Amino acid sequence: MSASQGGHVVAELFAELEQKLESILGQMEGLKRANAELQAALAAREQALKEAQATLEKLTRERDQVRERVDKILNRLKILDLGESA
Repeated sequence: MSASQGGHVVAELFAELEQKLESILGQMEGLKRANAELQAALAAREQALKEAQATLEKLTRERDQVRERVDKILNRLKILDLGESA
C-alpha cells in the first residue's frame, strides 16, 4: 500500500467517523428536546395533581361540615319528636 493510498484510507475513516459523530450528536439533540418536553409535561401533570388534591381536600371539608350540620338538625328534630311523644 502506497503512502497516498494509506492517506486516502485514513481520510475515509475520518470522514466515516465524522459522519457517525454528527449522527450521534443529532440524536442527542433530539433526545434533549424530547426530555425537555417530557419534563414540562410532567411538571404540568404534577401541578394539576396538586390542584386536584387541594380541591378534594376542600370538598371533603365541606362535606364534613354539611354532614355535621345535618346531624345537628336531625338531633334537634329527634329532641322535638321525643318532646311531642311525652
